[in-house]
Amino acid sequence: MSLQPGARLGLYEIVAPLGAGGMGEVYRARDTKLNRDVALKLLPDLFAADADRLARFQREAQVLASLNHPHAQIYGLEDSSPSTGSGQAAIRAIVMELVEGATLADRIAYVGRALSGPPTSPDLIRSGLQVDEALSIARQIAEALEAAHDKGVIHRDLKPANVMITHGGLVKVLDFGLAAVAQGSGPDIGVTNSPTLTMAATRAGVILGTAGYMSPEQAAGKPVDKRADIWSFGVILWEMLAGQRLFDGETVSHTLADVLRAEIDFNTLPSDTPPVIRDLLRRCLDRDVRNRLRDIGEARVTIQKYLPNPAANVTVAAPAGAAGRSSWLTSVAWSVAVVAAASAGALAFVHFRERPPAAESVRFQILPPEQTAFTTTAVLAPDGKRLVFDAPGPDGRAVLWVRSLDSLDARPLPGTEGASPGPFWSPDSRFLAFGVNGFPGRLKKVEASGGPPQTLCEYTGGFREGAWNTGGVIVFGAGPNGLARVPDAGGAPSLVTKIDPSRAEVQHAGPTFLADGLHFLYHRESRARENRGIYLGSIDARPDAQSATRLLAADSDPVYVPSSGAGGSLLFLREGALMAQSFDGRSTLTSDAIPVAEDVGNLGSYGWFSASATGALAFHTGRGAAATSALLWLDRQGKRLGQVGPPADYREVQLSPDGKRVVATRMEGVGGVASAGSLLNTRVWIAELTRGIFSRLNSGGGNEASPAFSPDGRVAYSTNFTLNGAVGDLYRVPADGVGSPEPLLVKSGTIKHPNDVSPDGRFLIYDDHTAQRQDLWILPLDTPPGTERKPVPFVVTPADETFGQFSPDGKWIAYSSDESGRREVYVQGFDPTRSPAVAVGKWQISTAGGDKPRWAKNGKELYYLAPDRKMMAVSVKLGSTFEPGVAVPLFDTKAVGFFPYDVSADGRFLVNTVSDVAASTSTPVTIVLNWQAGLKR
Repeated sequence: MSLQPGARLGLYEIVAPLGAGGMGEVYRARDTKLNRDVALKLLPDLFAADADRLARFQREAQVLASLNHPHAQIYGLEDSSPSTGSGQAAIRAIVMELVEGATLADRIAYVGRALSGPPTSPDLIRSGLQVDEALSIARQIAEALEAAHDKGVIHRDLKPANVMITHGGLVKVLDFGLAAVAQGSGPDIGVTNSPTLTMAATRAGVILGTAGYMSPEQAAGKPVDKRADIWSFGVILWEMLAGQRLFDGETVSHTLADVLRAEIDFNTLPSDTPPVIRDLLRRCLDRDVRNRLRDIGEARVTIQKYLPNPAANVTVAAPAGAAGRSSWLTSVAWSVAVVAAASAGALAFVHFRERPPAAESVRFQILPPEQTAFTTTAVLAPDGKRLVFDAPGPDGRAVLWVRSLDSLDARPLPGTEGASPGPFWSPDSRFLAFGVNGFPGRLKKVEASGGPPQTLCEYTGGFREGAWNTGGVIVFGAGPNGLARVPDAGGAPSLVTKIDPSRAEVQHAGPTFLADGLHFLYHRESRARENRGIYLGSIDARPDAQSATRLLAADSDPVYVPSSGAGGSLLFLREGALMAQSFDGRSTLTSDAIPVAEDVGNLGSYGWFSASATGALAFHTGRGAAATSALLWLDRQGKRLGQVGPPADYREVQLSPDGKRVVATRMEGVGGVASAGSLLNTRVWIAELTRGIFSRLNSGGGNEASPAFSPDGRVAYSTNFTLNGAVGDLYRVPADGVGSPEPLLVKSGTIKHPNDVSPDGRFLIYDDHTAQRQDLWILPLDTPPGTERKPVPFVVTPADETFGQFSPDGKWIAYSSDESGRREVYVQGFDPTRSPAVAVGKWQISTAGGDKPRWAKNGKELYYLAPDRKMMAVSVKLGSTFEPGVAVPLFDTKAVGFFPYDVSADGRFLVNTVSDVAASTSTPVTIVLNWQAGLKR
């Protein structure tokens, strides 16, 4: 809400607006009782309607008001209705000191501008401020921080732009709006000690971050205390002396990386920097917080002892040789409010000295939560305020996370474990829908604020993104059938589109609704390049009557972004570049395609980008989220012993019987276009453990999965959705890669995954996927040449059985089943002379849930993963009978993937784990605001 000059708010008469942004509007006002000018910061309506945020806002203002220090002041709170505009609700405002002058950032910038011309005085040869001037400013900054720290207040956003120098030379520390109150040092205002990115406002509620003044612990997302401010103080002092930023990377992520790791060369300081100040900077800029200067008062004392007149403030004057220029204070003078409070935990805020800038393209980057990594990219909500992304959760399982753009905190959504890539939002940005693949798969929705998920329908095949219109209709991709629709209240799904084999189509995916809510754009994947691209569909048309006219050739699913007028923009990938093309919202492209970003990642046709109608864009570049896990060696206590190969997006892992090799499946197609027709684009890789260097098992195309070693060194695997259209074929190939793949079971019409090969190499156990379940079958491998291999059933029931594993003596098979209503581990005898090949006896091994069993190589233990991903061990006795013991927990894991671990002969566990190394390789998600303004035409 805006106030006009002359309006009254309690005792305060509005004089003029000073600035506006996401955290409120600021006005110059006259205190009619005390006859002084003040700054009024109006609390935004968004916060005023939130009782919890309002309470935090008021408590924080009270804490900061207690500073009562000449370098940082707040006068009080005002809660009254304006005198103009009858019927208006009460307005809450913070009454602050009005400061007129210039920022330290402008002072440093002025010196730099003066140096850009021919020097007219030796004084201008030096790039930074004069030592005495810099130290005088630093002393006053230290005094302000000392007063704040004594009250338990940590600034957390100290930088030159937040330091004002008045006309009289007094230094003011501004923008305590992101301050945190140290535990036990005042009211609990609920502010988290998360890293804070400093901002320049771009539009209400959205900001751009820079990170050059953060402490290393703050940049890493760790808890901070007052020593974070001491680091920032050191960075500012360095900049004043050197005339250049200490950390100034090309992007936010580069800057953060420099803050965390780059060497600080103290020899680059000006030669006239006093040794005592060099030592002070070394102590302030020690990355080990335990060795850093412990109290800012020590810095103040050190500087006061050096300065010849420590009581003097900085003399504000133009540098020598700047004759003919107006004084720097006059040229950049403006009014600014001391920002002494803001909403607790909020990231967005406004530099109140600024007028709202003209709309322009602004970008910043978002890092994944600590100790995890992005699996794909973030999907923006329609209102542009939040985003959702999939990443490993606290227990290592994939889960959806939600983060507000005005916050640094992302939180996992309970109940979304196992969510497939491609979650999507409801039109009102309240709900999220997502698929959980299985047999059957389930489409679910959950409130973005949290709560129990609701199953909307079941489907067959793999989930492939969706869209939700304002009429309550959801359209989503599910396997090789076409797009399906379902009401957002739940119900039976029905096909909207139908795969056309005559056009060599493989899948329909990635729907995005147009403004009318009836028509949608989607991607048709086809082995015929001329048929691959974006098409227009309608929820009112029959599946076999949808238009077969290609709208646009593209390598990814589309994203349609409506504009404020008619039509909008169509976003898509072409050869790794994110392109934008104007679309009339009906059937016509109205411009040429324009590149928006390069090297954007993808997962098959699922492009790693999203956009909102508010002008926000999110995307992943380069390798993106490829490195989501690492293969780690762990002992029986879970202690890390080593790592095999580089971090990557691994899905399965198995050791060879002789313990010399390891095979793993991992995701490909990242940062470029995946093979036509491939859904997940996973491939089998193999490595010798002594070297740890992975290489591809096959050079052909297609999607490979579930490698299983045989004793003779060959590897069985499955291929799904290959270029020739075959589904679920089983092959095997020598581990050294020499020779062509040998077909084991082909053209059977169902998806199959090898689980294990018997110790004598005679049998392969695999799971066979029907429409509603998985069953375990045995395939003989020692048939005479030219003889057809005929599989026989092992466990075929209405339940879902998988992960079959032969015991070391070949007489028993462990597997998991959901016959009890949840997954448990079972063991049954194996007799190849019988059909079904089942001996007498069946034992349930786990009692509180279990999955993915593995045998110890000596046959004395059976391992499995509990529902919380804890590694469990059960002692067993093998022989003519089977005798299991009691399950005991070994250690917690963060195992991820389809079959994420194996056990060596010496008892070590090789676990596909979300690790620190893997998380550090995950590139940030790039957010671009007003992205259309930055298009190159």
